[in-house]
Amino acid sequence: CFTWGCGGYGRLGHKDQKDAWTPAELPGLRATRVVCGSAFTAATGHAVLHSGVVCASSSSLYMWGRVKSASQNCWMSPTVEQDLSGWKVQALACGSVHTVVGADSSVISWGPACSCGELGYGELGPKSSARPKKVDLLEGAHVAQVACGLAHTLLLAATDSAITDALPEWKPVQGAASGPSDAAGGAAAKGGAPKKTIAKKGGGKAKK
Repeated sequence: CFTWGCGGYGRLGHKDQKDAWTPAELPGLRATRVVCGSAFTAATGHAVLHSGVVCASSSSLYMWGRVKSASQNCWMSPTVEQDLSGWKVQALACGSVHTVVGADSSVISWGPACSCGELGYGELGPKSSARPKKVDLLEGAHVAQVACGLAHTLLLAATDSAITDALPEWKPVQGAASGPSDAAGGAAAKGGAPKKTIAKKGGGKAKK
């Protein structure tokens, strides 16, 4: 795994905040997937021992930079996100300040200072979360790909009527002239799903 560019907040993972003008390797990480936020980086992969041997254990989610809120210390080198320990992450994406993963049959998101609904918790749910939290309406979804923009999220998942029927459905306005205001259409919620909490795999206490 190689990083370079602005080193502020430790987002390059080299244990300092120096800028790097050429690619520099992170010797302790063998990454399989890497994504970047505005001031942090995330990757799935395996730890590399000082001897150069790659750990054969399950892949983990590593993060570094300004991972949590601005009031918390930055992670200056790749560090395992312990809240996702034991989860099999198959999809990963970062926006400006938020992170979304598809893990097992769940969608989990988090990020500080979010305000546009990009975490997917619902209009009445929390706007931001410093710790990983399940997206309740997508529980049971088999995710193939996640993508994040500045403050929005897109998801590619297998169709499951039990899940999609509970999501809002957008339809074009009927009987109205076509125009920019009609493109978005109206929203009609089909129902809701019961609230759940996130828990580590293999037992452990639930986290709200």
